[in-house]
Amino acid sequence: MPAVSPIERVGKYVSPRDWNELISDPHTVVIDVRNQYETRIGKFKGAVDPSTTAFREFPAWVGYQFQLAEQSKAELECPNGNTRMETPRVAMYCTGGIRCEKASSLLLGTGFREVYQLEGGILKYLEEVPKSESLWEGECFVFDKRVSVEHGLAQGTFKLCYGCKEPVSNADMQSPYWEYGVSCPYCFSSKSGEEKERARARQRQFETWGVIGGPVKGRGPTRPSTIDCTTEMKN
Repeated sequence: MPAVSPIERVGKYVSPRDWNELISDPHTVVIDVRNQYETRIGKFKGAVDPSTTAFREFPAWVGYQFQLAEQSKAELECPNGNTRMETPRVAMYCTGGIRCEKASSLLLGTGFREVYQLEGGILKYLEEVPKSESLWEGECFVFDKRVSVEHGLAQGTFKLCYGCKEPVSNADMQSPYWEYGVSCPYCFSSKSGEEKERARARQRQFETWGVIGGPVKGRGPTRPSTIDCTTEMKN
């Protein structure tokens, strides 16, 4: 795979207001470059989901899906499955636009000629495009206490599993595999009994002291008070 160099080349930026027209074109392949735990709760209508668990898997997905060698052309089956075309027009997006810098650079270096990216990412689109005109479906995962947002950047409905950091819905929390601070339907089977017990111990510490590790966890050493020599000299 070619080197990724956003400084040398990136896709063409498309504003949120112009995004709908681009991705509604049947000749445009729309790619969500986020990870599976993010795409699971929301994405643009008709977007291709690489189902990656980390961005480092994206180059391999590109190589496999598009069967492109460096500096060569390849064919991609259109979403309708009827026709094939060479180096299709690609429109990609991510949460805030950062990952698209690397992803678009990768595709351009691989041989794609038309690569576009959503300027400002999903968050800017949800902020500027009214829900009545939107092609976004679901909620957008965010990396802060909100967990997810909806149109207008309103607080979403998802919570976070502190056992695996996956977003969980109200329905997920009704599952027998859900245990607050320990596990959810997405990580229950992958965690050993020992791991779950450690998670329970951490949760008990947090509930008891408000911090994991005990009442003194995270506190720096107490420093002796110092004399303000400047003040003393003034006096």
